[in-house]
Amino acid sequence: MLTVDVRFVAFELTPGLSSGEYEIEAGASIRDLLRVCEGMCGRIIPEKNFQSMYPLFNGMPVTLDTALTENGSLHLCRVVVGG
Repeated sequence: MLTVDVRFVAFELTPGLSSGEYEIEAGASIRDLLRVCEGMCGRIIPEKNFQSMYPLFNGMPVTLDTALTENGSLHLCRVVVGG
């Protein structure tokens, strides 16, 4: 089992989810971890919100399909667009 410190920075993308430490099996994806967070908090992330998420794991950009292989910290931010 891995322990990941999850920080929800873009609250509007993850309504009702609480930042904190979550446990997940090694090899699970960031998306799987978010499902664990949903289950623990009793809330569901709207499917349309996933396309606006910008996850950082241990300070490095990753995708929602990135496999977790170590303990660490996940910051879930919003994609910034504009010019």
